[in-house]
Amino acid sequence: MRLFLLASLVALLLAGPAAGQQDRDSGRRSSLTWSDPDLGIGLMEGVAAQQHIWIRGNSGRVVRFDRQTGERTVAAENVVDLLPDGPHLWALIALTDNESVVRDLRRPDIAERRISFQGSAVALFATETGPGVLTTTRALIPFGDRWSRRLLAGAVDRHAHLSPQTGDDLFVGYNRGEWGGGLRRIDLSTGAVFIVREPGADICGGRLDPECSPVVGIVPDRQREDCVLVGASLAHLGGRYGEVLRVCGDVVTPVFAEALPVVPGSIESRPGQTWPFDSLVATEKGWVAVGQDRFARSADGAVAMDDIPPLRPWAGLQISEPVDGVIFVEAACCWGSVNIVRYRVMAIPITD
Repeated sequence: MRLFLLASLVALLLAGPAAGQQDRDSGRRSSLTWSDPDLGIGLMEGVAAQQHIWIRGNSGRVVRFDRQTGERTVAAENVVDLLPDGPHLWALIALTDNESVVRDLRRPDIAERRISFQGSAVALFATETGPGVLTTTRALIPFGDRWSRRLLAGAVDRHAHLSPQTGDDLFVGYNRGEWGGGLRRIDLSTGAVFIVREPGADICGGRLDPECSPVVGIVPDRQREDCVLVGASLAHLGGRYGEVLRVCGDVVTPVFAEALPVVPGSIESRPGQTWPFDSLVATEKGWVAVGQDRFARSADGAVAMDDIPPLRPWAGLQISEPVDGVIFVEAACCWGSVNIVRYRVMAIPITD
C-alpha cells in the first residue's frame, strides 16, 4: 500500500507544474500556489471572540483579525500552541529548542512566564493553576511563580493533541496519517505513560489501535467531567472511517459515528465505512467535527450533521458567517483547477 502511495505521490509531483500553471491562468488558487503572507500555506488552529479572531498558521505566526474591519495584526511569532482559557488566550512561544515563554495574547498587561527545559516544547494544557506545558520529556505545571516538573517515563511526540488535565491524567493523541497514531495517558502524579486502546483480536480490530487510528482532536466531555472525547479518523485510498469516543481512564466507549452509504461498484465505498473528519474542536455546549463538505455538531449530547456553510472572501481568507458558535475557515486549498475541491476546512470556536 505504501509503495502504491509513493507512486501516486511521484505522479502528482510530476503533474504539479502543469496543474499550477492552469490554476494561475484561471485565477484560481491551488495547493501549489496559495499562501497567506503572514500565516503560510496552511492554517493550524484559531480562536474567536466578539471583537477579534486569532489564527495560528504553519508559518508559526499568530494573526489577530478585527471582526468588524478585517484589519490584521501579527500578534506573535514562533508560536507552538494556543490555549483559550476564559478571558485569556495563552500562547506557547519558542525562543530556542529548550526555552519558551507563555504569553497571554488577550491580556498584554499580564507578565509572560519564561521556562527552560530539556527536550522540545509540545503544547499547552489547562490545569487548575493555569496553563501547563508539555515537552517531549517532561510535564510542567505552574506552582506559584515556579514550575512543578514531572519527568515522563516515555518520550512524547512533538506533534500531538492534548486534553485538559483530568484529575491526575493528561491525554495525548498522535496523528500519523496512514501510519496510525493512537492515544496515550500520562499520569501526572508519577510521570507514567500508558497506551489507551480497546483490545481487539486482530490488528486494527479494536478502537484507538496505535497502528491504525490517527487522533485528530481531544476535547472536554461536557457530559462527564472525569472523561474526555477523542476524535479518531482516517481517509486514505479506499478506506474511510471516523468516530468520536469517550475515554474515561483506560475505558473506551463509542459516542458518535455516521455510516457512509454503500455505492455499488465504487472502490471507495464498501460496507462498514463511516464518515471521516480531520478535526474535533470544543464548543461552549459540546463539540464540532469537520470533514469534507460536512460537519457534525454536538450540543448537550445531541448530535446533528449539516453541510459546511458558504465561505466568502474576507481579509485574505475564505470564511463563513457564525454558525452554532463556530466560524468555518478554509485552512488549506485546493484540488482541481476548474471544479475546486477544498481539502481542509477548520472550525474556529467563538469563546465569548
